[in-house]
Order: sequence, then structure tokens, then C-alpha cells
Amino acid sequence: MKYFEYNLGSIFQSLDMSYSNGLTDANDTNLTVFQRYFFAQAKEKLNVDAVYFLRDAEGIPKIPMIYFSAMDSYNSERIAELHRMAWNMGEAPLLFIVLPDELLVYNNYTPPAPRKEDGSYNNDAGMFARIKKVSDLEEQRQQLLQFHRSQIETGEFWKQNQTRFNIDTRVDVTLMANLRAIRKLLLKSIEKRDVEKQIDDQLRCEIVHGLLGRSILIKYLEERTDSTGKTVFPNDFFGKFLHGAKKYTDVLADKQSTYTLFAELEERFNGDMFPLIENEKDVITQSDLTELQQFLLGTSELASQQMVIWPLYSFNAIPIQLISSIYELFFHLAETDPDKEKGTYYTPYHLVSMLMDEVLPWDGPYTPQRILDPACGSGIFLVEAYRRLVAKWIFTNQPESIGPNDLINIMKACIFGVDSNKEAIRIASFSLSLAMCDFLEPRTIWDSLQFPRLLHYNLFHNDFFDRDCEFEQRDYDIVIGNPPWESRLSPAAKKYIKNDKLKVSDEQIAQAFTWRAGDICPKGVICFLLPSKGFLFNRSVKAQQFRTAFFEKYDVSVIINFSAFRWVLFEHAAGPAVGVIYRVSNLDKSDTIFYCTPKPLYTIEDKRRFLIEPTNICRIPRELIYDDLIWRIAMWGGPRDMDLVHTLQASGTPLRKLLDENDMVYAEGYKKGNKKKTCDAFLGMPMLNAKTFSPGKHFPDALPKMTERKFECTVDTKRQIFQSPHLIIKQSHKGSRFLADVLSFDAVFNHSFLGVHGDERLLKYFCSIISSKVFVYYQIMTNRKWLVERDESEVGDIIDTPFPMPTTAAVDEAVNLFDRVIVGNGDLSIIDQFAYRQYKLLPYEISLIDDAIDYVYDYYSKKGNSSALSQPDNALLQKYSVSLQEVMQNTLGNHYSFSCCIYHGDAPLIIAVLDLSPTSNPKFSLNRNSEEMDVLLHKLDRQLLEDRSGSVFVKRNVRVYNKDSIYIVKPNQSRYWNFSAACRDADEIYADVIRAWRGENE
Repeated sequence: MKYFEYNLGSIFQSLDMSYSNGLTDANDTNLTVFQRYFFAQAKEKLNVDAVYFLRDAEGIPKIPMIYFSAMDSYNSERIAELHRMAWNMGEAPLLFIVLPDELLVYNNYTPPAPRKEDGSYNNDAGMFARIKKVSDLEEQRQQLLQFHRSQIETGEFWKQNQTRFNIDTRVDVTLMANLRAIRKLLLKSIEKRDVEKQIDDQLRCEIVHGLLGRSILIKYLEERTDSTGKTVFPNDFFGKFLHGAKKYTDVLADKQSTYTLFAELEERFNGDMFPLIENEKDVITQSDLTELQQFLLGTSELASQQMVIWPLYSFNAIPIQLISSIYELFFHLAETDPDKEKGTYYTPYHLVSMLMDEVLPWDGPYTPQRILDPACGSGIFLVEAYRRLVAKWIFTNQPESIGPNDLINIMKACIFGVDSNKEAIRIASFSLSLAMCDFLEPRTIWDSLQFPRLLHYNLFHNDFFDRDCEFEQRDYDIVIGNPPWESRLSPAAKKYIKNDKLKVSDEQIAQAFTWRAGDICPKGVICFLLPSKGFLFNRSVKAQQFRTAFFEKYDVSVIINFSAFRWVLFEHAAGPAVGVIYRVSNLDKSDTIFYCTPKPLYTIEDKRRFLIEPTNICRIPRELIYDDLIWRIAMWGGPRDMDLVHTLQASGTPLRKLLDENDMVYAEGYKKGNKKKTCDAFLGMPMLNAKTFSPGKHFPDALPKMTERKFECTVDTKRQIFQSPHLIIKQSHKGSRFLADVLSFDAVFNHSFLGVHGDERLLKYFCSIISSKVFVYYQIMTNRKWLVERDESEVGDIIDTPFPMPTTAAVDEAVNLFDRVIVGNGDLSIIDQFAYRQYKLLPYEISLIDDAIDYVYDYYSKKGNSSALSQPDNALLQKYSVSLQEVMQNTLGNHYSFSCCIYHGDAPLIIAVLDLSPTSNPKFSLNRNSEEMDVLLHKLDRQLLEDRSGSVFVKRNVRVYNKDSIYIVKPNQSRYWNFSAACRDADEIYADVIRAWRGENE
């Protein structure tokens, strides 16, 4: 054992991993509740020796990253089995196997390979690196440099190894794909036999889901083993139902035996775990069970050869929350058309976990709390709440083991769910019962556990808006969930909204849930995942009325805007999401709302965690929450952007008003849609195409002619928009610009364009402003949907944009610029300078506009390939330094002067050292010495660890104050070292100084 400890210890030392920064093993006595819970699970299921956790910015270990296992010799079978189990457990993406003379690193996103024909294992599957160990610690440290804690914590490791980790081969993705395939086959088989259509779609789904859900549960019980190798079921259990049967798949060979097994398990375990669906036994045939058997054995030809990996799954290791997600998948998949079942339909666990952290964190003593999910679906939020409550109970009571009675008592006392879908309630019961099993020894499950009946006692089949229901008879401490996002109120919801005279926009039932939750939980905390469009960004009158009423009634503490993660979280999302945490208001509302807008890094880590950086966090003063623009501006900008937007509004007039005052006609173009309307008026007219639209290059003879006669909308009352002269505005962006042109000939266009008919000179003035960076900037900071929900703007956002009043001189200049730049294909920066003069912008405001386009827009459009994520060059760093010193000088006055030295190399972080300087002239120097920088980084890291304020590598964006100097540490990415970043850093340093001064003088 001492040898193992020494062997592991040298690796930990080389990786700079210790108890103080996220490492956990059996000797660690200072574990958090989550660490204790997770390490116990990993020890039981994988028999690993240590786990390294990534910490959050507060220094709390949150995310498993590396499993460590030491072995005294190379054993191919044992190594392959360990990787198989680590892949099944998922969670940590890396497995380190420490041998006497080498270190094996495995990728836990890569599935294990099936046994070879001779029965041996293929240990190459998942092999990430094979490193020979050396006695010299410094040499070993160099060999392990890519796995060093700093590389893991800063995310640099994932950035460098992006292509080596394939999300599609991770256990959760492959398992879901496999289950989709067998589900689709069974549904189609039943439908094919049902010639007379006696089984409706819903019942067919319930039967298939029941059979698959039951099978997953039995596989879980069958594969759960303790340290002695005992499983849940007694010896020769399956032989009772079919002679010679050793396992569940053997019993599936006979239909009668299979359903006898189901009946016994239902009776044995009580509860809601194994109930048969109505007519199930009559509907399911032996051929269905045979197909299921081949699927579980991996011998099915279903969906090509992907099923051969099924025997590699281990339900003993697969996390219980993943099994809950499987049930959620069943619930959300299309009922009537299995061919359309693609994409992610389940709530990602890290999203559930992040929301739960806000209302039921892992740490803290156990106290009974009633938790309700009012739209519980498969129960994924309830399962996570139950896991945390049980872990807290174990941490608080310190028993040798927790027994069935305690688990049942916690479940019955604390966990409650409501759903209008009967199948959802049954699936939630499945999930919760499985979660209970995960805390028990296998044989205890068989000998002592009788699952509680949750239906009608803890889980209720009701509309949440029904009155006088059983679930209303309790007081709840926490209400949490993901209510439906449809724009359709149920009859009960309509009645509730009408009777209570509540505000809801667009019949958003999720908004109705927010009101009803306040009635159900008047003294507790509420946390909902809602559509961000309706909650934050919609500016219709009803949406504004809803927001005003909501903020007046409730004390909102936290808003987490997940909009930037829309396509990362849900492949087929109906819209972007926002997490809202609130309480029924008391007399003392909090002064500010914590507003968080996490942004993806476009690495594989986005699929399993949210990296919250200081630039993603702000506190919105309560007096600003009624400003409809604040949520959008704070998402992509900062306080100075808020000021600039107000400046633009004050110096201009909404385009809508200017168009109306000048008697101009404006509207979107025609819409083909359902083609129910006949219109011959457009035949033969030149036709603009959104894909080929290029300002200044449109000629009537070169454009295709309209041949369509059938439309949905033909703009009957505003046909002038198709007549010259007309301004054509493309509503989507291209190359960081919005495109517009003024045509002197008639032409038609579809609803991808906004057309304006009127005075040609004024149209060219408007076209020049629209073609400028100022227009793009205003859309970035204020547009309701662009950069949030879709890639194009709406008419309302375009015509609400403030335009400087068109003076005669300005119009003359614009006409000249239009001919020279837009028609003449000139330099668009000339147009930009024109717009800057019209808006009377100052140099620093122009720099803010440049940064928004060069970094925010570029990040949104190019994602992981954005220059915003690239390393800054020397010129950018010098501009940052000069800007930082100038803003600091302007803020603090001439009593101070500064010098700035920036340490910059290939490391994932850059350090700017701001020194108080006796000289009157600011200084800038650049240091590219990697060794000096490395020493300085680790010095700052140790200082933060000693102060228990996290780690410089985890925080990634931190300021450390010494007597005469300030250390600014931020990622080695251009977006953190531009002009806007310098302004933000200077503003925050000033705020820190003022806070410190007040603390010393009050």
C-alpha cells in the first residue's frame, strides 16, 4: 500500500494536484458532501484510488475530471475492464492507470472495444497516452505537462485536444441512440400488426416504454454487485421462471415466463415499479421479446452494427441520473412518427445541477425540505434533489450505511411532483425508485426493500392549475422545474389567469406557472427554467406588463441567461432558456439581481459544465430592471455600452417615426407560405434573392424574373414597396454588416427583406446609416432575437433604431457616399466615419463599437474559430495597457501615475502588473519570459489557495492587490485584452478601491 501511495504521490506532485486544489482519496478527511458522495460511488463501482475534481471560482470541488488507479503490474484484462467501467460511469473524462514503470491515460469518451475472437481484450480502445515513468521529478513533470492542473483548470487541455474527444461516443449519447433504435423498431412492429387500428398512438408508446423501462430496471438490478460479487437477485433466480435461465435475456426467450417474472417483481417490490400497461401482454408478441433479447445481447442487426456495443454497457456503473434521462427521452420522443426522433430531448444533467445548486446545494446539514416539481416529466429534477438530500442525511448522521426505511422516509417526506401526463408520472416513479436503489447494498434491495407507492401520494396526475387537489395540501420549501414552453394555456390555466387577473403574454403557459408557483410556495424559494424570449427580451405590451407585474410581486434574486448556449444544450430547442430564482416578495427586496450570462467556449467541456467568468456576471440595480434593454446589453456588453446605447437614442429619432413623418411606405416582402393566394401582378418582375443580394450590383436585366403565381401574403395594402425608388434592407447579416441598397427600378422580394418606398435622397441617407458599424452595434446591444434566437433581425428592431435627423447637408453627403462607396464598391470605413459624425460620437465610443463588432459579433458568428478566442498580439496588448492607464489616470486624477508590465507567452493566462510609478509618464513593457511568468502564476495561485479564495487557474480572471501593485490575470484570448476590457478593468479596480476606502473609514 505504501508503494502505491508513493507511486501515486509522485504523479500527483508532477501534476500539481493536492487536497487543497481538488484531489480526493480515501485519506482525505476534509471532503465536501458531494466529494464524499461521488468518491464513495467511484470507489464502489470502479475501485479507483483517487479522483481529481475541478473546482468552481469559489474553490469548491464540483466536476470530476480524472480517475486515478494504481496497479502493481500490467494486467490487460483488469485494465480493459477498468476502462469499460469508467466509460460507463462517465462523469470524469480521463482515467489514469499508474503502473510501476509507466502511466496509461485513457479517454473515457471512447467506448471500450468488444473482446477479440480469442477472448482477449483490446486495450488500445480509448488509449490517450502511454508515458514511461522516470525517476527524475522534473523530467516527469515535463512529460506530464499537458495534464498539469493549470492546463486542466484553464481549459487549455480541452482546447488543444478538441478533436480527440468525441461527444458522439460518450456513454450517454450511445445509450440514447441504442434505445431510440429498439424503441422505433418495437413501435413499428406493433403498428404493422395492428391492421384494424385498435391501439392508439399513446397506448402503443406506453406499452413500449413500459417494456423498455422495466427491462432497464431489471438489468440494473441484475448487474448491481457488492464487494463479494453478490447481486440483487438470489442464486438461480431466473431459473424459477424458465428452466436453465441464468439471466434476464434467457427469460426473454419465452413470453409466458417473461410476464410471470414481471408479475413476481411487481408483487415483491410493491410500489409503482413494475406495473403492466393495459393490454400489454396481449399486444407484445414473442417476436418483440426476441428482438429485445437480441438487442440486449448485442446480436441484433438493428441500426447497422451499433448494437454490438450493448454488452459493453454496465448498469452497475451507469450513473442513476443518466438512467433518469433515458426515461425523460422516452417521454419526450415523438409519439406518432418514430422516423423523426433525432436530437437531444432530455434536460442536460449539468443544467439541472446548476439550477439545483442555487436552491439546494450539496453542502450543509440535512434538514427535511418539501420539494415540488410542478411539471415533473420523467423526474430528473426530483431525482437530483433526492440524491442531494440523502447525501446530506448521510453526511449529517454518519451511519455505517443508510437503510431502506430512512430512504423511504426521506422520499415520502420531501419529494413531490405534478404532471398532466399520466405516463410522465409513472416514469418519474421509475426514476425515483431507481435512485433509492443506488444507495443500498444489492442484497438489501432484495431482502428488505419494498418500494413506496408514490402515485397519488407524492406524484400526482393533475393539471398544476387544478384547484382543491392533494398536492395543494402541503407547504413547500422549494419549487423547481422546467415547465412547458408552449404558447397554449390549458383550460384550467386560462381559468386561473382570468379569475386572478394575472398578466401573461402570448398565452405562454410557462409564465402562468410562475404565478401559480407563488401561490403554492408562499414562504419558500422557486426556481424555473423558462423561455428567455418571453421572460427577458419580448417587448410587446403584454410582455412588458408581465415583467412589470412579476418584478413587483416577487423578490428575484438570480437570473441565469442561457441564451448563448441554446444550440449547445438543445439541438432542437424551441428557443433560448433562462433560469429564474425568486421568492414571494416581502418588505425587504434585495437591492440588486444577480444576472449571469454564461458563454460557451466551443470545446467539449460545454457539454458537461458552464464556465462562469467575471465578465459573465453583473448585479442589476433594482431601479434598472424595468428597462427592457438592460438584459440584452448586460448579456453582450457592460455599463459603458448601456451609456452608449442611451447616447445613440438621445441623439437620434426612431426610423419608424422618420419614415412616417416623410410619408414613406414600408413593409416586409411577399411570403410564399401555404400558397393559397393567386397573384399575377408580380409575374415577369425582376426578383431579388437573399443569398445573392449584393448592394450596388443589382441591374434589372441581370436579375431572374418572377414566375410564381401562388403566395400566402402579397402585401396588398403596401405594394409601393416593390416600386422605385425603394430602399431594400436585408434582415440578416453578412460579414459583420447589415446589407441595404436603393434601387431605381421596380423589383419584388420576399419577407427576408424590408422594403421602403419614398424620396430617393432620404432613402440613400437611411441606407448609409444602415450600412455602418453603428447600426450593427445598436442591433448587437438591443435586438430582441438577433444573436439570441435567430440569425436575422425583425422589422420592429430595424425601424426602432434611432437615426440622426437628416439635415440637408447630411443628406447631400450621404447621396455622394452612396454613389461612391456602395455603388462604387468603395471602402465602407468612409461610411462608418460619416455615421460617427452624424451621431457625434467620441473616440472612446467608437472604440466600444469596434470591440463589439470585432469580438462579440465575431465570437457569435465564427464560434470556436473567432479571433476573440485567439491570442492577442503585441499591438493589442499595448493598446490595452495604454487604455487602462489612461482610464485609471482620468478616474483617480493626477495624484497617481502608473506603469504596466504584461507577461505574455504561450501559457493559457496573461498577467498584467500595474505599478504605482513615481514618474509622471505612463510606461509599458512586455515580458515574454515563460519561466518568469510560470513562477509568477504559481506564486499568485498559492496566495489565493492560502487565502481560501479559489485558484488563479480556476478563476482565470482575477485581480490580486499588493501594497504598490495590482496583478491582473486573465485568459490568453484577445477578447480579454481589448479596449473594452481595459475600461472594464479600470472601472472595477476603482470600485474595489472605493469599497476598501469605505471599509477603512466607516
